Amino acid sequence: MYLIRRTYKIKIGQARKAALLLRQVADIYTESGQRTKCNVYYNGGTLPCPKDELNRVYMQWSTEIIDSPYRDDNKFPDTGKVYEEFRELLDTSDGPTSWIEFWEEVK
Repeated sequence: MYLIRRTYKIKIGQARKAALLLRQVADIYTESGQRTKCNVYYNGGTLPCPKDELNRVYMQWSTEIIDSPYRDDNKFPDTGKVYEEFRELLDTSDGPTSWIEFWEEVK
């Protein structure tokens, strides 16, 4: 089993709004069969955390196999304007706005 976590840098003060939008996007992907149910979580500065993790939104899910999203038979679901609204909240001031991590789970 693999755990996949996508991290997004969000503009200051917008983490909760971004997390709510990302929750909608995650649900669209789950309902379309693209991935399992995702956890979406964030820290907007109201909880203790390392300084470099402030204003981050995370989306995490598990999968049996890691497939390329660009495989020939894959069809991306339509996220409508929700993803566009989410993208407007990304912090583009320094470096990448998101990154992805892959972890192998031990049971």
